[in-house]
Amino acid sequence: MLVPVLLFIVGLLFLIKGGDWFVDGASALARRFHLPELLIGATVVSIGTTLPEVMVSTMSAVSGHGEIAYGNAIGSVICNSALIAAITIAVRPGKVDPKTLKTPVIFFFIAAAIYCVAAYGFGEFTRPMGFIMLAMFVAYMVANVRQMKNAPAEEHAEEEELIPLSKTLILLVAGAAVIAVGANLLVDNGTLIAQALGVPESVIALTFVALGTSLPELVTAITSLINPAAQHPAAAPAGQRA
Repeated sequence: MLVPVLLFIVGLLFLIKGGDWFVDGASALARRFHLPELLIGATVVSIGTTLPEVMVSTMSAVSGHGEIAYGNAIGSVICNSALIAAITIAVRPGKVDPKTLKTPVIFFFIAAAIYCVAAYGFGEFTRPMGFIMLAMFVAYMVANVRQMKNAPAEEHAEEEELIPLSKTLILLVAGAAVIAVGANLLVDNGTLIAQALGVPESVIALTFVALGTSLPELVTAITSLINPAAQHPAAAPAGQRA
């Protein structure tokens, strides 16, 4: 029991560090092509901080552990909405721009409605539903890009020094690889822990796995709290969950 727990923790650490490297590399690559900071945050950072959940759920589904895949996806939504957003709002309450939140909130509730209808109305998650959700994700990213293009031009006090392209590529590849290893450790040992405790795999996924894979978003929110010039951190979970 001790070894699976330790490997589970190692997997979480790999996910966090790998996600950090991947976001750094992807952001550096985006800046090299002179993409606006708002667009980088709405797309690159959003996808990068969500990559641990994607890898864990994908590997769980491929290896036949569907309960971990579903539990992680749903548990992460709860962690972001009820934990991370709550912490950031409690620490730094303030006004937000409704126009900024309009797109992610609409997609958030549509996605939640589809899951509820599938789970409670049909009692199963079908392949067509998966394709519908993927199409929604593409539509969300397109809507984000359009919204950022219409945003006011940003003022830059000084040009940031670009990370060398070789280091950028290393960060991307190493980050993705470390996330993959961490996800594999998390799924395999999460299954063993569930079996040892005699609880469904979904329980482990809804709690420890979901909380662990949500840590990158928590770090992003804390960074936004430290930087007063950043967008209100409560907006981040909505965008990342949509």
